[in-house]
Amino acid sequence: MSAFTEARMHLGVELRGAGRHPAALRRSGVDPAALVEPSWWTRLVRDAGARGLDLVVLPAGRPQGAPVGVLDAVAMAERIAPFVPGIGLVPQVDIAAAEPTVLAKAISTLDVVSTGRAGWEPVTSTNWAAAGPVVEGVLDDGARRPRRRPLTVVRADEPAALDVAARHADVVRIAAPSLDIAHALRERVRIAAAAAGRRPDHLAVLLDVEVHLAGVAADARASLRQLDRTDELPPSTLRVVGAAVDLANLVERTVALRAADGITFLPLALPADLFAITGQVVPLLAGRGLFRTGSPGMRLRARFQPRRLPAEVGVAS
Repeated sequence: MSAFTEARMHLGVELRGAGRHPAALRRSGVDPAALVEPSWWTRLVRDAGARGLDLVVLPAGRPQGAPVGVLDAVAMAERIAPFVPGIGLVPQVDIAAAEPTVLAKAISTLDVVSTGRAGWEPVTSTNWAAAGPVVEGVLDDGARRPRRRPLTVVRADEPAALDVAARHADVVRIAAPSLDIAHALRERVRIAAAAAGRRPDHLAVLLDVEVHLAGVAADARASLRQLDRTDELPPSTLRVVGAAVDLANLVERTVALRAADGITFLPLALPADLFAITGQVVPLLAGRGLFRTGSPGMRLRARFQPRRLPAEVGVAS
């Protein structure tokens, strides 16, 4: 079996408009109206899926600069699912005013049209203490359709969110300014899961990493300076501004330190940063035996079965 299929890490990507950086749209030349078109998202998600990434997160809300009337993330995922084989689709859903039965039906429909690749990431504009019962209601409804239970992704940035994640999540997202802190956060998630009566290995912890890449690191840094002159974006988590090898080295160190079970890439500028990840970084990771992926026909939840990171992986210099 090749290094590409004998892979180690879960990899996902969050696609946000023209990129996470608020100045990305103005510098990209992309028509803001394109950001609400399924064809824009299909192109990006298809590229991520073609390289074997496990999942793509589609953020809730209207992309920056896009006109009013954008499809919500679940509806957009349903529109593009038939055209993007292989990759898991994880729309974010603001559950502040959601009705669990209606939401569960929408996610179940996505799972049908995506042939088992549906997930969801509950977010809330209020507070997680109130959100917990909605998450439970959606999953209780899904339990009546066990083959259609979606992959549940929860951010664990707040104590109340950590409780929801520990009880219900299959995948937990974390943000951290360093790998040491990421390791500590991963352990906190695992301890909370055990306290909730679950096996810690039944949760996969994915670390957010902001990404801005170029052929050489100096060019990436210069590009980011140009973006920041328009509208500066301070890092919200680990950030790699450099060449593809710099990001591959970070992933390798993440494995070696047990800092996470995988990475969610946050491209600062689309589509360039995504294409650099899929076209340059993923082949580097595959060559090092670091990239874990399932077979194209595997259901999304099956890709996140309990497993441990390998003990034999070393640290890149």
